[in-house]
Amino acid sequence: MELSARALSELPGVRRQIARIAADLAAGLHCLWLLPDVLVEGGYAEELHRVALCSSPDRLDIPAPSELETLAAPPPAPVLEPTGWALDDLPLLEDYDDGFDIGWEPVLPRQRSVPAPLAGPFEGQESGLLTRLAKELSVAPGEAVDALVDPDRRWRPVVGVRAWEQPVRSAGSDEPEQERGREVARLIRSLSAAAKQAGLLPEDRPRLLVTARIDDLPRRLPDELELDLATSAVHWWWGTLGRLDSATVVSAVGTDASRTDQRHREVPRDRILRAVRDEVVSEVCGPDPVLGWRLARRWDGSQGTLEDSLRACLGGIAAPPVPPLTALSGVGSGHRPAVGLRPAWARGLLQAWDGRSRVHPAVWCGDQSRSDHLGTLVSQAQARVLLPWIEDTRQRLALHALSGATRPVAELIACYVERPPAGYRTRPQEVFRTIEVGPMLRACRQGHLNLSVEDRRLLEQLVLARNVLSHRGTLFDRTLRILCDELARADQRWSGED
Repeated sequence: MELSARALSELPGVRRQIARIAADLAAGLHCLWLLPDVLVEGGYAEELHRVALCSSPDRLDIPAPSELETLAAPPPAPVLEPTGWALDDLPLLEDYDDGFDIGWEPVLPRQRSVPAPLAGPFEGQESGLLTRLAKELSVAPGEAVDALVDPDRRWRPVVGVRAWEQPVRSAGSDEPEQERGREVARLIRSLSAAAKQAGLLPEDRPRLLVTARIDDLPRRLPDELELDLATSAVHWWWGTLGRLDSATVVSAVGTDASRTDQRHREVPRDRILRAVRDEVVSEVCGPDPVLGWRLARRWDGSQGTLEDSLRACLGGIAAPPVPPLTALSGVGSGHRPAVGLRPAWARGLLQAWDGRSRVHPAVWCGDQSRSDHLGTLVSQAQARVLLPWIEDTRQRLALHALSGATRPVAELIACYVERPPAGYRTRPQEVFRTIEVGPMLRACRQGHLNLSVEDRRLLEQLVLARNVLSHRGTLFDRTLRILCDELARADQRWSGED
């Protein structure tokens, strides 16, 4: 069972981007929505396109090409060869997206030669895309654009185009790459020019919603439309999903499991462990919700099985033979990937997540030179969940430790609280609550604090966990369970006292 297309379209980040697209369409702008290849190949792009188009009350969705038109199409456009990529060949900071990228071409991998397309039965005839649009408008071929901008026609729909469904058509050119998305680009330019010539106000213009991959369009078209702010808006699937989206996907898996696991009966320790497990899945999978769904259903939460579970979940994802890039800082802050990074973005190997770039686990999983990367992500996830628990428990433990002080509290503060505030002698008990777990343990060992056996054992676990997490280490299974046991017992022990 996989993550459904409907579930993906309902994630908060996706709904937010669709709302921005709807606002631009309502303002009279054409919208180009660029998606990674994996969303088209996985069948998710169809639902995303439908939801975005349905945000407009008046709409017209151009149907897919007929079987005859598809058979008449020449071979597909050339495919980029990944085998020529090397880490040293890729620009790093030079491709940082500063918002002024005008589409200058980087040095791209070599391309396979593709034979020139043969002439088909549609050679020299009207564009297939415009012909299908004319048929939907019930006008003659070649009159579709004029009909949409005709002042006597009151209907101004949003016209939906799935660019990945459009066949590559030949116009006698010996350069097949120039044919990619030619009909889509022609429709966008023709409709924009006709609307301007007709003098239509923005709110009265017909608009296009084109959902596409970057290889479905002429290479320069997205950057060209980016510059035409008066007529078009380009939306990239770049930073669309964030941490909330990943947590939503993982939580949905947990909701399904709770129907059979009777989760309401789990002990407090298991709730903390579950929170750690869910956060690890979200952190490791990042902006890939499909991988997050798979891993959340497969992984049992043990550190010893995490890497094997991740590899199993990556079974259907093709990893590149040569890692095409490394994690770059800063490139995730813009609204689109830089030109040199777009091939990797299209393949799903690079994405912006929470304002930073994230390399897909398929790139580094199993790579011995990056063997510590998984542990770093696990440590970050553990710290995000456990440090708030540790801090809350530390404050409560400091408050209870005051009853076991063998010296005046002001003296304890002077000895063990780092940089005590001025005037601490007038409010020593309040200031003592800021003491860290390490100094508190030293005070206990030197006999200045008398703690119960349970509280001292808890304090030792807090010191151990904080030291590990503060140095980006990982709490392994046994240590993690002991810590969660102590946290849960302390919470129950003090619940009736605070």
